Amino acid sequence: MPVVAAVLQARMTSTRLPGKSLYPLASVPLIEHIINRIKSVTDIDHIVLAVPDLPSETNLIETVQRLNVAIIKGPEEDVLKRFLMAADHVKAQHIVRICGDNPLIDRQLMRSLIHSHLKKNTDYTITSDPIPLGTGTEVAKVDALKKIATITKEPKYREHVTTWFHDHPTTNIQSNVPAPAYLVNKPYRLTVDTESDLSLMEKIFQKFCTATSLLPDLAKVIDFLDTHPDIAKINANIQQKNWRS
Repeated sequence: MPVVAAVLQARMTSTRLPGKSLYPLASVPLIEHIINRIKSVTDIDHIVLAVPDLPSETNLIETVQRLNVAIIKGPEEDVLKRFLMAADHVKAQHIVRICGDNPLIDRQLMRSLIHSHLKKNTDYTITSDPIPLGTGTEVAKVDALKKIATITKEPKYREHVTTWFHDHPTTNIQSNVPAPAYLVNKPYRLTVDTESDLSLMEKIFQKFCTATSLLPDLAKVIDFLDTHPDIAKINANIQQKNWRS
């Protein structure tokens, strides 16, 4: 059976919100919420935290070490190399790319992406549906990533791991997966990059993360935002960086 690894990219030196990975939401570090969501997806064989090889990451590494997750350290800007190091560390043939900004990544969509990716044996699998920022992910074949690494040294493609697939769609086998209906065309910003993003997440986790239910149900979160526009607008004016350009 092919080995699937979730590679969680994170760093403590975010330009807009340094240290956000360890920010507590409902008394649990943000990075731990992400890892708990990944652990609940049984289609994933390994979880690897991929961080820059810098002293700034010491506290993050120490926090994650107790969560039974593999950790690799690599170049800060060459994230593609970090991903390949992570894949090699656990001998994975496929990786699920997870961003350390997204404590509400959708588990149902993650499963669908993995199932489709393995069944169709594609190089790259995503959803083409418009969904809230921070709820989706991507699945890529490690051999395809290795090929990209040999083709280009351009920073655009080394720092943003999957941009090559978007810019060169005919050079690899790609597939799209429909997103769950509760996500489609929802305009919410469910990533953490600014203080406003944190304020929204604090309210969501305060309501939906309890001692008996540590994993907020994203369908219920979306319904909550639909019915509480005053809360949904907390970070609605934040402009997301176009990192694929």
